[in-house]
Amino acid sequence: MKHPETYFKIASLITKFLDGSLSSEESGVLNEWIDENKKHQILFEKLTSPDYLQDHLHYWENDNTAKQWELLETALKENRTDHSQETSVKVLIRKSLRYAAMAVPVILLCGTGWYFVHYKNGKKGADHPGSSLANVYIMPKGKVAQLVLGNGKVVNLNNSLKETITEKDGTKVNNGKNSLSYPNSNTKSKETIYNTLVVPRGGEYEVTLSDGTKVWLNAASSLRFPVQFNGNERKVFLTGEGYFEVSKDAAHPFVVNTNKMDVTVLGTSFDVSAYPDDPGERTVLNTGSVRVNTVEGIARRNDGVILKPGYEAVLSENENNLRTNTANMESVLAWKNGMFIFEGEPLGSIMRKLSRWYNVNVKFDNDTDTGLHFTGRIKRFENITGLLNLMELTGKVKFSVVGNEVVVNPAGE
Repeated sequence: MKHPETYFKIASLITKFLDGSLSSEESGVLNEWIDENKKHQILFEKLTSPDYLQDHLHYWENDNTAKQWELLETALKENRTDHSQETSVKVLIRKSLRYAAMAVPVILLCGTGWYFVHYKNGKKGADHPGSSLANVYIMPKGKVAQLVLGNGKVVNLNNSLKETITEKDGTKVNNGKNSLSYPNSNTKSKETIYNTLVVPRGGEYEVTLSDGTKVWLNAASSLRFPVQFNGNERKVFLTGEGYFEVSKDAAHPFVVNTNKMDVTVLGTSFDVSAYPDDPGERTVLNTGSVRVNTVEGIARRNDGVILKPGYEAVLSENENNLRTNTANMESVLAWKNGMFIFEGEPLGSIMRKLSRWYNVNVKFDNDTDTGLHFTGRIKRFENITGLLNLMELTGKVKFSVVGNEVVVNPAGE
């Protein structure tokens, strides 16, 4: 199978073909792809046929372009009975699409079969004919969290609340829009006071620690950290997933502790994923250098592994040794950039991420293969039905939603 980025590129070219913006060079690339495989030709003809566009107009509805879509729909209906007008209809299709809110190309792969789906991200999702998700509307909570102070007091944080929070040592924490910020005090406190930032399922939040280190926390995650760093190291404790941009301080290493790993840095940016329900923990280095060790490795005084940018250290479930691999940085950092990007990702892993982000419970039918692999990309701040519908279009799975529970079944049931 070709690399998924090839499919994303072809999807983009087909989109450009439809809206009339395809350059001569791009046309050559698209034609080469069509000619190399009979299946490519069949798929291209399907995606660009008037019948297919008519059946999928609801993907692209846009109140601001209602007249354009009305003209397009009329032309498509006429074309079904008068094939002599095919050329003019194609021109009208392209003109209409050019003025309409053009669909974002999305690719989903499952096993050896794959589909290109032209999909417009919309506030109400995109439902295809026969879908059981037509009336489902589940959105993430967005920028929400709770801050647990040193005395146990809990402060609710959200994207509209702005206030100054005072700790018992007098430290004033700035709670701005969507993030917390801790000041750097030149006076070292005799007592180390810890705060804990807790992000619920469906949320995300940012915090700037007193040393200037910035941390982005993903859904269902928590970070325990000192209000002011004292001692020889800057140590924080993570559950779930966080992206760190560590402020440089060679004299005071920054340490991220999870249930099974310690990640030690001087100044760098990296992602740590340590969810209790995932089959292992992972550290991915974006810039700089980090040393990763297991809790057992530290006890045995092992040196651990040093990562270079673009590499990851993985500690799988029931294993004691770290594995290092090259990492897909775009996919790893997608959550921080407001996206879901899956490349050959198992169904079970995808549904765990959706469960955390949309705060839903996921139930698998006994016959559902959780090892099915999917590839695709879509914005995170969208109705859950957008992604579920796209996965259904592969013909491999079927979803139903009852209240806050998403049930996953094999297609055809």
